Amino acid sequence: MSVDLFLSRELIGLVSVLIGLFGTGVYILSILQGKTKPHLYTHLIWGILCGIGFAAQIHDGAGPGSWALGLSTAGCLTAAFLSLKWGEKNITRGDKIALAASLSAMIPWLLTDDPLGSVILISFIDAVAFYPTFRKSWMKPHEENLTSYNVANIKMILALFALENFTITSSLYVMSVIFFNGSFVLMCLWRRKVLKPSAL
Repeated sequence: MSVDLFLSRELIGLVSVLIGLFGTGVYILSILQGKTKPHLYTHLIWGILCGIGFAAQIHDGAGPGSWALGLSTAGCLTAAFLSLKWGEKNITRGDKIALAASLSAMIPWLLTDDPLGSVILISFIDAVAFYPTFRKSWMKPHEENLTSYNVANIKMILALFALENFTITSSLYVMSVIFFNGSFVLMCLWRRKVLKPSAL
């Protein structure tokens, strides 16, 4: 691999991190201002899943493409911590099952010494983890900052281009995040239009 190509991937990886820092900052500020009420379990689970995905990328030699997921891990865990005071705390049995499933996602990796099984599992669990936020936002679509989700998707798309080693292990979870983030934004926009609140 040429030095120029690696440097270009480093640059893309750096840009993805800078964009991610902006999006994380917007989201955290929105929480502190009381405009966004993140669901505790969703962000805790996302933090665990992102951490596993980040570790799998490092293991698979993803290089600069892994930086964005590392930042996402920190951002999700920060949002989970802040949600203890400012977030949505309506916890259901399904939320607890999703948390338990996320914690078990490392088992395939530990048993096989291959992170691919865990990556496939966390990609599936990510959909389950999104359920509490989807459920809450169906009736309260204005309690989520959609700008941060759109920025997160830009960050993740750039991260794909920054991958040093593009494989299913290094890219599957990132692509699933992009898909579910995009679906969530579209759902919220549609519900905001349907509910037509007096104050946007």
